[in-house]
Amino acid sequence: MTRTTDQSPRIIHTDAEHGGLRFVVFALLLFSLVLSFLLIQLLLNLLAGGSRLQEFSTVISCAGAIPLALGISWVMELVLKREWHSGKMLTLDDSELRFTQEKRSKNQSENSARHLVFDWAEHLNITRWYFELRGYPRAGRERRVSKRWLCLACQLQQDDDRLIVYGYIPPNQAAAWTENQQLSEPFYHISLAKLYEQAGKKGRSAATRPTIPSSMLTSADGLFWIAEQRRWREGVEVAQQDFEIFMKYVEQKL
Repeated sequence: MTRTTDQSPRIIHTDAEHGGLRFVVFALLLFSLVLSFLLIQLLLNLLAGGSRLQEFSTVISCAGAIPLALGISWVMELVLKREWHSGKMLTLDDSELRFTQEKRSKNQSENSARHLVFDWAEHLNITRWYFELRGYPRAGRERRVSKRWLCLACQLQQDDDRLIVYGYIPPNQAAAWTENQQLSEPFYHISLAKLYEQAGKKGRSAATRPTIPSSMLTSADGLFWIAEQRRWREGVEVAQQDFEIFMKYVEQKL
């Protein structure tokens, strides 16, 4: 989520679905499932005690508990995303772009932060690419978005500092960027379906990222495959609307 203000700087929190949040949401789902089952059972005993309906109370409770628990966990996930951030954030300022990653410690006095700073007054290299979320075995976060969507990514590099920001965007909105050849650096299309095919990983068991063949890394579009490989390890995800804000900011500064 973004903290929007009329003045610079603008803060964008990244990786909203971080590990801690996923664990808590999963625990809440299990708790909600058990609680929903017990509540429905209780209501059936109170309202349908002694009737034939009570004979099917277990089946009814199971059938009702699942959607109810999913609804409760979905609402709680939305609330947690707004309040519980990953500790990674982008600061969009007039003169620089700053990426901050908080490093938490059990001893709060030892907490620290890692910073990457990109000065717009200095030379900066940019690489942009995108791919469709279909034709290969998706895993993790990619399974939670529509396979019709696209993943758009942007890599910024200045001296030894490198930052990769990406987002999952619906095709009609992504087209405004992927089909715009007037950008300072247009988006380049790669195919993960082609990668998985050449790497020999096609089945459902191939949900882990494959090793990119050297023939692809040294090809004409090898620069983008290297960047995609880096995205798997160090990329930071931003929400759809935040990716739009980030892209417009970068284009303005370039």
